[in-house]
Amino acid sequence: MTPFVRRAGALILVLEACYLLLTEVALAVFVVNTAEIDHTDAGGYDGLGGALLLAAEGLTVLLLLWAAAALGIASFADKGPSWARAAGFGLVAVTQVLGTWAATSNALTQDAGPDVLVNAVMVLFALTAGVACLLGLRSAARKAPLAA
Repeated sequence: MTPFVRRAGALILVLEACYLLLTEVALAVFVVNTAEIDHTDAGGYDGLGGALLLAAEGLTVLLLLWAAAALGIASFADKGPSWARAAGFGLVAVTQVLGTWAATSNALTQDAGPDVLVNAVMVLFALTAGVACLLGLRSAARKAPLAA
């Protein structure tokens, strides 16, 4: 069961990273900034706040891809110090818990329909990826040298 969960978690993490990247590309290409026409605050990705948001999303994508590689590629799993692997898996597990919480709260506020089904699938995927990250966290903790 463990190899299946690790591979499924790795695939889900890659899909999440692709989703984030495609969303950003779609927003950049297809959303028109009408702030000048509407005489409103530009908001969006202008200024320091936009740069910080893009930097945070970029780091999230890199972290998701790293965790996917560490879960899915055996030779990559042992690279780097064990504390860094444990911290990385812990951060990704936290993002999966937050994703599960967000999808669950969204599903509970919707009427029955396709949105609830999509949120249920999101919860299932986030739980699977979270369990895979916890397995990676457990293996990183086992390989950590004990402090005397």
